[in-house]
Amino acid sequence: MNTLIDLAVKQNIAWCAAVCGSHGIRLNPGEHIWWLSSEAPALYPDAITSSIAATPEELIGRIGDKTAASVKDSYASLHLATHGFRILFEAQWIYLPPNEKHEVVPTPWHAVTDVQRLRAWNAANGTEGIIKPELLDDDRVRIFMRENAEGISGFIASSDEASVGVSNVFAPAAILNEIWHDIEAVAAEVFPDLPLVGYESEDALAAALAAGWQAIGPLRVWIRGS
Repeated sequence: MNTLIDLAVKQNIAWCAAVCGSHGIRLNPGEHIWWLSSEAPALYPDAITSSIAATPEELIGRIGDKTAASVKDSYASLHLATHGFRILFEAQWIYLPPNEKHEVVPTPWHAVTDVQRLRAWNAANGTEGIIKPELLDDDRVRIFMRENAEGISGFIASSDEASVGVSNVFAPAAILNEIWHDIEAVAAEVFPDLPLVGYESEDALAAALAAGWQAIGPLRVWIRGS
C-alpha cells in the first residue's frame, strides 16, 4: 500500500525512533511491526504497527510479556482485548498538503536551540525528561516555541524527507485554534514544500481540521496492565 496513512505512519515511526535514540534505545524494524527491546520512554509506545497486515500473534511475539506494554495500532486494525490489553485512547491521523504560497511566519515563534529554553518548553508541555537536549542537535528535528501574554505554546516538526511530522502541539485553550493556523507557515520555513502529517484527538483534532488539515484515518493506542 502507498496511502496518506502509510506516509503518516512512516514519519511517526521515524520520529519515535529519534526520541528513543536520544534515550539510547533502539527501535527494531520488522516487516509489519517496529518494537523496542527495552522499556520505552514515558508517553511513547513499546511497539508500532507499520502495516495493516500486522497480527496480534506477531505483536505478542515481539513485545513478549512486558507487564505494562503499550502498542500504537497505526491502522486501528488489531483486536488485543483478549491478550490483556485495553484501549488507552483513539485518534485520527491528519494530513496537510504542501502549500506553495506560504504565509509570513508569525513573529512570536522561534526555534528552541539551547537547554535553558528546552527546559521551559518541556515544563510547559509536561515532557520533562522525555524530549531530551540531544534532539537539539538532530537536523531532522525542530522544536518551536511561542511566548506571549497567554503563556507558552509549542510544537515539534520532524522530517523524514518525504513528509514533516507535527507532534507535541500545546497551547493555552483560548489560542489553540490560532496555534494550528500558525503551524504550516512556521514548519515550512525550515522544511519547505513537504506535506505535514500527525495525529490528534478531541479539541486538538477540531482545531487542526478548522485550520485546513484533513482527517485521513483512525489509530488506537493499547496498553497492557494498569
